[in-house]
Amino acid sequence: MSTTNVLVVDDDIEICRILHRMLSKQQYKVQTSQSVADALAAVEQKPFDVYVMDYKLPDGSGLDVAERIRSKGSAAPIILISGYDVSSFALRAEKLRISDFLKKPFSQQIVCNALKEAIRSSKEASELLPCDAPSPSASKRTRFRFWPRLRT
Repeated sequence: MSTTNVLVVDDDIEICRILHRMLSKQQYKVQTSQSVADALAAVEQKPFDVYVMDYKLPDGSGLDVAERIRSKGSAAPIILISGYDVSSFALRAEKLRISDFLKKPFSQQIVCNALKEAIRSSKEASELLPCDAPSPSASKRTRFRFWPRLRT
């Protein structure tokens, strides 16, 4: 069984610790970052299978990191977490094919279910495509499965 690599980005060190502990118990390999700069450095070092990112960070937003991930050609699921209203950034999030949005505070069950669903949807989409032929329509099949329904 291969390990799923997860990058968690949140400026609140306690949220990073909690998510690290929760996801590690579920057999995910978790790396954390507390800023856009740290997250971009991590993304440049290696690709991740799934990303969980806070919207508001001290040096930008999780969507800034999502833009870099997408510019590298990655279709990996990206889950945004925030205490803010999604309406202010919904259009940008949709363009970046954000998989899900979790409103803070959230439970372990909500986070784990969101990760499992995002990974499952991503695998289903990739199985529909030939290996070398990324298709713009593939992202439309999996995009915003839960959007704009908020999970709390």
